[in-house]
Amino acid sequence: MRFGNGVCGAALIAAMYLGILPLGAQEIDGTRFRAPEEGTWYHSIEPESWVHIGGDRTEIEDVLTRISTSGTERKVPDDPAFQGEGSWVAEWSRAGDLALREGRALAVAGEQDAAVNRLRAAVTYFLRASSPHTDDPLQRAALKKAQESYGLLAENHELTIKEIEVPFEDRSFKAWLHLPATQGPVPVVVASMGSDVAKEELLPYFEKQLAIRGIGLLSLDMPGMGASADWRFSQDTDKIHVAAVNHLKTLPEIDGHNLFIQGASFGGHAAARAWLARPDLDIAGVLFMCGPVHSALVAPPQAYAHFPQFTMDGVRTRFGLAPDAGFDEISTFARTLSLKKQGLFDGPAIGTPIFAILTNNDPVIPLEDVDAFLSRGTNVKKVVYDTPGHCPERDSREAMAASWVQDQLR
Repeated sequence: MRFGNGVCGAALIAAMYLGILPLGAQEIDGTRFRAPEEGTWYHSIEPESWVHIGGDRTEIEDVLTRISTSGTERKVPDDPAFQGEGSWVAEWSRAGDLALREGRALAVAGEQDAAVNRLRAAVTYFLRASSPHTDDPLQRAALKKAQESYGLLAENHELTIKEIEVPFEDRSFKAWLHLPATQGPVPVVVASMGSDVAKEELLPYFEKQLAIRGIGLLSLDMPGMGASADWRFSQDTDKIHVAAVNHLKTLPEIDGHNLFIQGASFGGHAAARAWLARPDLDIAGVLFMCGPVHSALVAPPQAYAHFPQFTMDGVRTRFGLAPDAGFDEISTFARTLSLKKQGLFDGPAIGTPIFAILTNNDPVIPLEDVDAFLSRGTNVKKVVYDTPGHCPERDSREAMAASWVQDQLR
């Protein structure tokens, strides 16, 4: 679990080999961005989160151990500049290939439940290999395999999961539509995660929380990554979400009167913008989770040096900047994304329901920013976790989100 208390055996093994744990958390403005137990690798080490998605704990430990004990000299065990045997991308891809082969064989044998479980693992491992989902060819190749594995998983899943094309501008992008086992048009949550989290990580949310309530899920990638890579961030970061909502309204199996937008981290920025700037969209509600809306986006260039390199590499890609773009360039672009600077903190009252889920000490979204933009709402709910760090853990926040969606159905 990110920012949690548990660390799997492999992370501890890595710590013993490399002495990384005592270095503590990376910080910005005195608040934690990474918890100490995540270590100081390039990637944050989040085994509980990876098990949540579908990985096998023993396999995860084996992969991390192979990476941490590789004899090749490098600055950190998972240095993205190193891509040979024993590297992050190679070892996670190897685990993904094995799980995909086994999942495909089980599917051919008609063992669908077992196939789905192995394919969950394949998706998890390929997503690790491709993170932070930059334009690097090896990361792109691993992400393509994650999408392939998810497609095979969808074919064998007991519930309906299908890939759809969403028209946008003069092209289209792909998204996963998940439908519960209910009759008639269904409500749908249109959801995305952050700047370094792919849409294929949202399956547990659908299975555990939405499907049992008769609610569907459309999972999509933020601009600049995955199936939305042809577009990059611009002032209207919600453009992909808006296109998805408008397309869903044309589908007979969807209840177009009950569509919701949800986003976490940079996906939260898009959700907030849709709520503030799109009154004509006529959605049933918005779920905002820990997204930057102003302060983090107008920070001075030197502030970005405090964020993990992993995060900033993903941000550069989403922004459409060069891999070696400096903090001045990042800061100049980020300022254009401030919803306050876009004039959206001020305006007429907004009646669309919104639910904000946050932590009390998040380096990305101070509570003052949240209160400022929520002040336009007339139907607002806010839950603040009494924990530091970026974003509450997924299971509990998603349970609250799904329950709220069910209460808001029109």
